[in-house]
Amino acid sequence: MEPPYSPTEPNSESNPTIIKRSSLGARVLVGVAATLAGAFFMARHVLPFGIAVPDYLEDRASRALDPRKAVSIEGIGVGTQLIKAELRDENGRVLAEIRNKSSFKPDIKLEFGKQYTLHATAERLWLNQKESKEATFTTVSIPKIESSPRQEMAPDGSFQLKFSEPVGAVTSTSDLQLTAKPDEKRQNFALQADTSQINQGQTYHVDINWETRTGVPLPPFKVEVSTAPPLTASIATAGMNNIGLAMPAQVDFSEPVHERERVTDHIKVTTQDGRPMEGKWLWFGKQRVQFKPQPHWPAESTINVSIDPASIKSARGGFLTHPINASFRTGPDKRIEVFLDKQRVNIIENGEVVKTLKASTGKAGTPTVTGSFYIYARFPTKTMRSTGKKPGDPGYYEVKDVPYAQYFYEGYAFHGAFWHNNFGRPASHGCVNLATRKKNGRRDVNEDAGWLYQWASLGVPVTVHRSTPAQNKVATTE
Repeated sequence: MEPPYSPTEPNSESNPTIIKRSSLGARVLVGVAATLAGAFFMARHVLPFGIAVPDYLEDRASRALDPRKAVSIEGIGVGTQLIKAELRDENGRVLAEIRNKSSFKPDIKLEFGKQYTLHATAERLWLNQKESKEATFTTVSIPKIESSPRQEMAPDGSFQLKFSEPVGAVTSTSDLQLTAKPDEKRQNFALQADTSQINQGQTYHVDINWETRTGVPLPPFKVEVSTAPPLTASIATAGMNNIGLAMPAQVDFSEPVHERERVTDHIKVTTQDGRPMEGKWLWFGKQRVQFKPQPHWPAESTINVSIDPASIKSARGGFLTHPINASFRTGPDKRIEVFLDKQRVNIIENGEVVKTLKASTGKAGTPTVTGSFYIYARFPTKTMRSTGKKPGDPGYYEVKDVPYAQYFYEGYAFHGAFWHNNFGRPASHGCVNLATRKKNGRRDVNEDAGWLYQWASLGVPVTVHRSTPAQNKVATTE
């Protein structure tokens, strides 16, 4: 049974006003929803949102990063939060991180030549937006310094810096004013000093500032640069008297010299009255030079040797600090001549044979050298050994306390021989044996070796003849 009709209840079917209101409300709700949806759509697509990374991090093909430059990342747009951001090294280790911040700027000192990754996730809740971003970058590497941190300055006042790859500007700070000059590849730099500023035998500490080809400053480094010690020179015969007429004037330098072929232009050898001596310069190695008079020094004269330091330098750059002057005095005109065929030694003074001595020179297997020589070393006693042989080798010998040894060429010498009495016949290993009373048990032995030692001196000319010239007169005095 249907309920009775009540006239007080509205009936939409019979009341058009109610129908219109309901329809209007629905349309309003739909409009509001559409408006909100449109606004939401517009907000999501028009309002900026994202993560901002500097261009130098975005560009993967860009050059390596200056490690001094700050890296940063931040959210874009109103209400954007970085819900997580972190900086990782090349091993994945987290160096710095933040949560729920608007930006991220790690307070980390980056290292040279390393790879880093910057990662962030941004969110905007009211627009239901979320985004992640990652940037990997590498910092500038430091070229390898291939030159030594301790160097010696070259004679021209320069030293070298060498790098494994091209670099940009190089400057220096020190007590020296230095100019850096690169080669074409900019891997080698010559640092040049004003030679007038340089002190010999000093060490200078140089601070080097440098940068990459792209202008990124690199960590400075230090170089110790030492200058060569002063060059010194000595004259072997300085102050000596009674020098034999063939003794060369010898100059010994403390170090190998620079441009040795020009050194002798600055050494003068003169007589006491200033007359230049005729002679020949001969180098023995890089530090010793001899002036051999041609043919001999004048007898009983003073010879002066002077060295001008102006243009003489060592190979390392050291120079003489002052001129060097020395003199020596020659003795009488004394000469010694050896005749192998007669086994005799002629003693000549002022052109006259004053004595002839019997000798024993080298045997056939160990002959005495022939030629023109001079006495270059003298010893009252000397231990003599075979050259180039060891105990047990055939021909090895060692004789101690050999008296009156006077060397005239390498291991060849005049000396006393107490172990035989065969003078007048070859009996030695090449030396010129003479009679001596030292250590000799025989009676009535001449002291020829001692007499010659007392008569002779350094530099006395010695000539060894294979045979006696027909015109040469050998004295009979013994």
